[in-house]
Amino acid sequence: MVATLLRLVGIDVKRLARETAITIVLAMFGAFAAMLALTFGFAALYLWLELKLGTIAALGILGGTSALLAGVLFAVAFLPASRKPRVRAEGALRAAADPVQASTSAVAQAADEAVNGAADIVRNGSRQQIAGTVAVAALIGWVLGRRF
Repeated sequence: MVATLLRLVGIDVKRLARETAITIVLAMFGAFAAMLALTFGFAALYLWLELKLGTIAALGILGGTSALLAGVLFAVAFLPASRKPRVRAEGALRAAADPVQASTSAVAQAADEAVNGAADIVRNGSRQQIAGTVAVAALIGWVLGRRF
């Protein structure tokens, strides 16, 4: 029923799910390529430092650099996100509260608010909220993919 309502306002759920899946797969390949490049960069730096300073010094420099990078990344990952009040549109709430009188423009506005709310969570939310949003989106995509 939701897919039918979204199709009436011009939102193709299957296309959106397909594009999202392609984006996720390409991002995963990009992350793998970045890790591979970082690995080769560290190997090249180790070999150069070993020639200049010796084995123990090269390992110490790379170990210290890796520990510093890990500390910075963990600090960024676990710092609490700033809390901004959520803006709720009254029209979207009215359309969701009384679906009998909701017009296609109100449904489109509710869909836009849902997308904007999810984007706001991804931009400003905590790690748990982002993981929950991605999990729900994957679950919805899986359910819609199995249904159609």
